[in-house]
Amino acid sequence: MPATLESIEAEIATLHETLESQGLNSRGVTDIFGRKFSLPVDDEHKAKKLGLTQIFCNFSNPHMRAFHTSWFGFFSSFFSTFAAAALIAYIGPDLNLTAEDKGNAGIAAVAGTIFFRLAMGYICDKVGARRGLGTLLLLVTPPIICFIIPGVIVNAGGFIAARCVIGWGLATFVACQTWCSQQFSKSVVGMANATAAGWGNLGGGVTNLTMPYIFLIMMSFANDDVDRAWRLCYIVPLVLHVVGAAAVFTARDLPDGNYAELEKSGAKQKTDSKVVLVTGVTNINAWLLTLTYGFCFGVELTMNNKAVNYFYTYYAVTPQIAGILGSCFGLMNLFARSWGGILSDAMNVRYGMRGRLWSMWVVQALEGMMCIIMGQVTIDMASPDRMLKPGSDDFVRPVYNKDPSVQPQDGMWGMWNTTNPPTGFPYTYNTEYTFTINSTKSAWVKPCGSNSIKTPDTGVLFYGTENAIELPLPTTSNFIVVGDVMDEECVRNQGTLGVTMVVMVLFSIFVQMAEGLHFGVVPYVSAPALGVVSGMVGAGG
Repeated sequence: MPATLESIEAEIATLHETLESQGLNSRGVTDIFGRKFSLPVDDEHKAKKLGLTQIFCNFSNPHMRAFHTSWFGFFSSFFSTFAAAALIAYIGPDLNLTAEDKGNAGIAAVAGTIFFRLAMGYICDKVGARRGLGTLLLLVTPPIICFIIPGVIVNAGGFIAARCVIGWGLATFVACQTWCSQQFSKSVVGMANATAAGWGNLGGGVTNLTMPYIFLIMMSFANDDVDRAWRLCYIVPLVLHVVGAAAVFTARDLPDGNYAELEKSGAKQKTDSKVVLVTGVTNINAWLLTLTYGFCFGVELTMNNKAVNYFYTYYAVTPQIAGILGSCFGLMNLFARSWGGILSDAMNVRYGMRGRLWSMWVVQALEGMMCIIMGQVTIDMASPDRMLKPGSDDFVRPVYNKDPSVQPQDGMWGMWNTTNPPTGFPYTYNTEYTFTINSTKSAWVKPCGSNSIKTPDTGVLFYGTENAIELPLPTTSNFIVVGDVMDEECVRNQGTLGVTMVVMVLFSIFVQMAEGLHFGVVPYVSAPALGVVSGMVGAGG
């Protein structure tokens, strides 16, 4: 009889394991208040199953609600922070921004978040990641509203300040990672953290992809007023922030409940802030991860700020095409960061913590290699920022002023190519016509440079020859891209775009995987100071 009972119990245990492997809470485990979990949990009530079914079909409290609202909140902040980079072709001329202004704004957008990421770690340990994330999403909405209202942000100073404050929202990353670490067991926390952060980072790619097209839609509502159109675009990130914050507040701090109800019931003691802070900042492993995380997430922030403008400026594509190309870096977050988390968990099963660390080092080294290769693709080519010195193979910075009347300088009237025949010319298959645009100062560009301008009425065909003739431009587009189409030494004219894209995508995959691998390690560094450690590492990025 005892043997039979033992065999039945063994069969039941096996059945439970089978059902739990499918993501079912077959044992009927509940939280301390009697609420049944939808996922199988460990002794700490952290979810121990996270597969595609759970990710795409489960939004229940507490585990999957925290997962989905945390990544969406982080996604919203990424979208709003880098919206300006996606629209810079339109914002720049409207606010009369210099290249230095654009660079400073990009720095401000990510520099401001360093303090807030550190603070968010402390906040997560003190009052919970949920409240920190939701509150910060709402806190940074005023400058988004200021972008929308005409006449509020009208110069470089206002633009830089607004980008800085909106960038504070990137600290939602710390809340996202802390929250997921509190909800998922260590067997799946690598994948949970990596996927939530990856989908959040995806906001950078999505904003680069969609904002230039949202601008075209808003142009129809703004009667082709560029200033009004780009401002209306900011309605989208504003809505994302409000919806994201509202969703976050419907979730739960911890598997067993919110901080307040747990403290009231005696199930959780109030945190000693000083002890938590000291525990985190004195951990040498936390500082090492802070340093190395800067080499992957810091790279991603830089690329999100620079990629669209790089393709627009160096390859002379439209802002919409530049948005598509630039978005490819961020869009790899759809899967690549998850790959890093999955790899971290797999290496942990086989080799323990050493496996997590070695895989992180190898992938980050591959990331660095791809970064070098990407630079080598165009290293010997002329660009808007450097031109070949006449009579030598040396590069020099061009002397340039936006005003064509200022001389001497290296500026030139931009040219525009089209296969549409101008008035009075017959259509000939694949025949290209080159118009020089000299009727507006906005068409004055650097050597190898380009600019998107409002389509003028006319351009000059056969410019600089005795056959020069001014004709209406054969296009119905509101904007055209003008630039240096003749100099074969320019990056834009050497046909390297395809190679650059392939290398950039590989580069991005390794960047995102390295990020996921880092936060497969972070939950192991210091359980009592998880928020502080997450904040430190996030600030390093």
